[in-house]
Amino acid sequence: MSKTFLNTAEVAEAVVQMAIKKTKTKSLKIFVLGIMGGIFIALGFIAYITVTQSLGANVDPGLSKLLGAAVFPVGLMLVLFVGGSLFTGNNLAFIAYITGDSSFKDVLRNWIVVWLGNFVGSAFLAWVAIVAGVFKSAPMAAKVVAIAEGKVHLGFAQAVASGFLCNVVVALAIWMTFAATDVTGKLWICWFPIMMFALSGYQHVVANMFVITAGWMVSPETISISNMFMNNYIPVTIGNVLSGGIFVPVIYYWLYLKKETSKVAASVN
Repeated sequence: MSKTFLNTAEVAEAVVQMAIKKTKTKSLKIFVLGIMGGIFIALGFIAYITVTQSLGANVDPGLSKLLGAAVFPVGLMLVLFVGGSLFTGNNLAFIAYITGDSSFKDVLRNWIVVWLGNFVGSAFLAWVAIVAGVFKSAPMAAKVVAIAEGKVHLGFAQAVASGFLCNVVVALAIWMTFAATDVTGKLWICWFPIMMFALSGYQHVVANMFVITAGWMVSPETISISNMFMNNYIPVTIGNVLSGGIFVPVIYYWLYLKKETSKVAASVN
């Protein structure tokens, strides 16, 4: 009878194998997977905006966010089950460097290429959504601009810290999916952490690539390209890396993957 779940040590080993595979993937494939990942997260964010566009004015703001957050995880589900890559999830690839299975150069190459792919996919979907009239109504336009404005007016340290919190949750959501051996288990495992991050309003650089770009396209006079990068994309990327790329991999490498040095007793002649 096959196992329905893996234990913590087995999950850590599975993450290492995933990380090795990602760092050995050719750049063009990483880029295309990144484009698809950006598109999928953007679709999930559109659903979030659609649900919450006017609820906040009529019901409790927390409940409004909860309902929106409940549909947002569909974006990550598409990434996991159809195929795509996210910069935030790929931050876990650093664990392959810690174990000595991949070079830092390959890890960094993966991060840079997938980040660029995510940006292209997110910006493309933002443009398509504008053309499709997704933000044509006043409530939808106001909501996407309000979210984007809030993000580009964060302080640098605040954006880094919020990005850190985000990728603790997102990276561990990806990590946790390896515990389940069936689709249903993986679905439920990833759903609640991603819903929690969306509900909490933490900064996810890929999601931000979509919503800030869309907000800029709807209202270019309120958001500048320099604000996009300097006030959000760059500090949020740093925060995402610090948690999903360093904090989580280092902690769980030490807990489950680091080989203890055995002490060999000196033999007596």
